Order: sequence, then C-alpha cells, then structure tokens
Amino acid sequence: MKLALIHDELLVTGGSERVFRAMIREFPEAEIFTLAYNPDTSLPEFRSVEIAVSPLNRIIRTHARFKALYPIASLAMSCWDFRGYDVVLTSSAHVAKDILRFDGLHICYCHYPSRAIWTPDSYFPTGGGVKERLFRSLLPILRRRDYRAAQRVDHFIANSQATRRAIHDFYHREACVIHAPVDFERFAMGSAERKSDHFLLVSRLEGWKHVDYAVEAFSRLRRPLRVIGEGADAPRLKAMAGPSIEFVGNVDDETLVREYGRARAVVFTPDIEWGLVPLEANAAGTPVIALGRSGVTETMRPVVGAPRFAESGTAVFFADPTPESLIDAVERFDKIAFDRSALVRHAEAFGETQFRRKLRSEVEALAMGATRAPARRLNAA
Repeated sequence: MKLALIHDELLVTGGSERVFRAMIREFPEAEIFTLAYNPDTSLPEFRSVEIAVSPLNRIIRTHARFKALYPIASLAMSCWDFRGYDVVLTSSAHVAKDILRFDGLHICYCHYPSRAIWTPDSYFPTGGGVKERLFRSLLPILRRRDYRAAQRVDHFIANSQATRRAIHDFYHREACVIHAPVDFERFAMGSAERKSDHFLLVSRLEGWKHVDYAVEAFSRLRRPLRVIGEGADAPRLKAMAGPSIEFVGNVDDETLVREYGRARAVVFTPDIEWGLVPLEANAAGTPVIALGRSGVTETMRPVVGAPRFAESGTAVFFADPTPESLIDAVERFDKIAFDRSALVRHAEAFGETQFRRKLRSEVEALAMGATRAPARRLNAA
C-alpha cells in the first residue's frame, strides 16, 4: 500500500501536531507532506523524517502568517498533485483535506472543521480588526469551498464525538471516532515530580483559547499561575496580569513534563472539541480544573459534590467561561484530595499505543474495502 500522510502545516507544537507525530510513528513507510514546516518552532521529532513542503513554505514561516494566508493555503493544497498513492491520509484542522488531484482513497482524520469558517464568532474577538472583517466578508465563498472539499473525502475519522457531530452538521457527512492520543509514556514521567503550590496553564495565547479569564481570576485570587505558551494575545494578557501570574513562554517537552508534574492543578479554559492538555496533566499525576463543555467531558471524570477525597475523579469542572465561575472551581478544588496514581491510570487508557492500533486497523480495513465517498467527483472544483 503506497501511503501519503498530509498535515495542514507544521509551525507550532499544538495538539494536532502531536497527533500527526503519532501517525508518522505508526506509518513509517509513508511519504510525508505539509504546506509549510518550520523546524525551529514545531516538534523536534519532525527533524528526523523527510517532509515535503509546498512552494508556500518560502513565505509561511509562522502560524500567524498561515492564518493570514488561509484562502491562498487552501488553493495551494488543492493544486498539489497526490496521484499515484493507494491511500492519502490527511490530518486536517484547516486545509489538508482540500486536496483535489488524487486517485487513491482519501481518508481524513479531522481535528475539527475550520473554526474560522464555521464558528467565526468563537474564533475572532468581538469587533475584530480590518483583517477579520475582510475574512468574514469571504465566508460564503470559503464555506462553499470547504464544503465541496469535504464531499471529496472518502471517509472521515473524527478525533472526538464533538468533532463527529460538527462533521455531520457542517459537512453532512458521517464519521467514526478514534480519540486523539496522549503521549502517555513521556508525560507519565512527570508523576515522579514533587508537587509545588502553583497552578499551571498550557495553551497557545490566542483570543479564541480564552486564557484571559483565567489570568483575571488568578490575579484576583493572588494565587500563583504559571502560563506556558506564546501567541498573538500575549501582550494583552501580560498587560492585564497581576503579580501572581508568570508567563514562561514556550518550553520543550522535557521541561513541560516536569511542569505538569510539579503543578498543583492544570487550568483548562477553552470550549473545544478535544484538548490534549488535560490528559497530559493526568498522565503526570496532576488533576485539572476545566470548563466543563465539549471534548473535555469525553476525557475527564468530574468530581461531583464536595468529597474530601476524589478516588476516581480527574477534574473539577466549572460551568461558565468567566473569572467568577473559575474562582468558585478553584475554591472547591482546594477542599479535595486526588489520587495521583488513579490520575495516571486514567490517562493511560487514552495512550498513543491504543490510538495507533485503532488507526492502522481502520485505515487498512477501509483500504481493503476501497469504498468511495458517494459524492466524490474526481477533478471537481
């Protein structure tokens, strides 16, 4: 089976990049493609494999530039020639699924239909600037293109039930679910770290991640919060932060493992379809304080009531993305003791080994059946 693996872009160290790394590990025989790759800002493991890039790689060196050139990136992906492969497996949160020139089976592991297109109000800040308003004016065209691209996919695999529902609602397509993996063996090493008294937040610092209400909450509480990550929203967040907030920036995985293990709890603010951060925290033996919506409800076991000891719980949920709701959750968390070994065992069920086995089984079964999408039209615009 001649296989191509394609990811949107490899410019940061986010969750989808970690999933793609697991795909590469499972299919070492595959040829690897991405629109743009920056070895200085993405996962270091990618340096050990051969990655083919598009001509856009010369001008797209950051995630911010990729977002700004999204329509061009989509067009570039549709122009790339992937004919001659038996199976093309795309890892897509944006444009990887937009491939047009292929004659093999197209299987898309979908992280979520592009938020910028389908849920712009949750992606862009209220009253966005000129670039955001221009992008919104293009939404009807971009949605039609994205929808047509989704009809060319032969089979969708969703990273969560929330993503499966979004694929159905936006693309009118069905999908099976293979939950995105945590690199359990790596992050479980953090469970040997001694606990400190600070809290931890790990996120790209972008508006739609809603880190701001956590910064405000911990500033009000005057409780120590370490923030790992960088992004366009960093200057605003730093300006609003009190003295108890420490911005660490990006760190390598070895440091991240230690940070997870030492934190008293990891704070998770976004309303998103999945999120690997809570599972990475659990793998390191650290509980989570999370907005109890969407994908996190598939991975975390919330503590119900006010027990002193959470024998099997992995997280404290709060209801609303507000400082007040988070402050209440922190105060509830303070009264609960968690079983560190139970947290580690919980994360192990979502490990990479299980993900790789399920993904290979699904890809091989689909390839043997070679069932084509009913709406697929080769060379459709």
